[in-house]
Amino acid sequence: MKKIMFVLSLLLLTSHCFARTITIEEAVSLAADNNIQISRQKLNLNMLEKRNKYSWNSVSPSVNLSANYNKPLDKDTYDYSISGSLRLSLSPSLYTAIKTAKLNYEAGLTSYEDAVRSVELNVRKLFYNLIYTKESIALQNRNMETAKKRYQNNKDKYNRGQLSELDLLQSQYSYESMLPNIESALIAYENSMATFKQTLGIDQEEEIELAGSLTDAIPQEDLSVDVTVSKLPSVKNLERKIELQKTQLLSTRFSYWGPSITASYSYGQKGAKGQDGLQATGNTLSLSVNIPLDGYLPWSNGALSIDNQKMQLQDLELQLKNEKTSAAINVQNSLKNIKQKQGQINMLQQNVELAQKTYDMVLIAYNHGSKDLMALQNSADSLASAQLNQQTQIYNLICSVLDLENSLGVPFGSLGNK
Repeated sequence: MKKIMFVLSLLLLTSHCFARTITIEEAVSLAADNNIQISRQKLNLNMLEKRNKYSWNSVSPSVNLSANYNKPLDKDTYDYSISGSLRLSLSPSLYTAIKTAKLNYEAGLTSYEDAVRSVELNVRKLFYNLIYTKESIALQNRNMETAKKRYQNNKDKYNRGQLSELDLLQSQYSYESMLPNIESALIAYENSMATFKQTLGIDQEEEIELAGSLTDAIPQEDLSVDVTVSKLPSVKNLERKIELQKTQLLSTRFSYWGPSITASYSYGQKGAKGQDGLQATGNTLSLSVNIPLDGYLPWSNGALSIDNQKMQLQDLELQLKNEKTSAAINVQNSLKNIKQKQGQINMLQQNVELAQKTYDMVLIAYNHGSKDLMALQNSADSLASAQLNQQTQIYNLICSVLDLENSLGVPFGSLGNK
């Protein structure tokens, strides 16, 4: 039963006849158009854009119009009236409201761009993870096929009396014990593929095939970057927060210190049965100025609110100072880590070549009877381990370069191009 499941899964994994082929750039484009997270961020950005466009609306006058009609049920009379009012308020907070709306829109635009980059980073990592998993499954399958042939050869030797039953059972176990790992890898592949399709907005029933390989994405060995700390996304993000906090502090000061001016005008008329025309009931113009004073008291809520805003501003400035140092260190550490992985990949390639050569020599010796089955199995295991370690390190290197590109805010793939 397990063998049947394995064959079916393998056919599903390697069937390309009706699959849609997708490159890494096509996957990024699909996610940008269809991803739910990006669409939600776009909705929020549209609302912030509208608020920024109409941020002056606090100066818009308040207009009111009302009409009234009265008729007693027991009398043959009636009266009616109409009135209207216009009210306009001006305060220093208008300036900060407009500036805050502008800064919030800019922050929302940054959040949208960050969401797009986050999804793209996830898409690229998922893309290469799927390729890595598939190549790992193919590698394990080739090793299992080799173990199967070795078991069949040993079975023939056992039938001819040239091999002990213990050696036959060991080769059978070596072959069949590979199946559970391959089945687990296939399940992991299908789960990752489902997540990948969801991220791209592709129907789960659609079959897709990824075009590319891990070796195509290996970055150049002389990788280097010119770091300008002030342009790093984490630094620019804190600078925007500081600018917004300064505006909020100014707005709080205006609220507790700044005067406000209110102007209003009202007009009304009334009429009744038997009365010629309408009579004016009021025609009033008023102007008022309000100057808050409690903000000048050091123990008032206003003064405490201003002090709290100042403290938050100082905290953000300290964060910015620390981030400028930390970001530069993290970039340098990432570069060192990438260079280390590149050196390890070269070493692992030598290990693969050595393990392959050793296995070939042991296999020849085993066929001539000078090496036992245990030595052959050990060399086969060493070869499989070396090949898998190399693939794993290549995948880790690709992810490290993607993370560095994300930290630098540069286009993905720009550091990895050969």
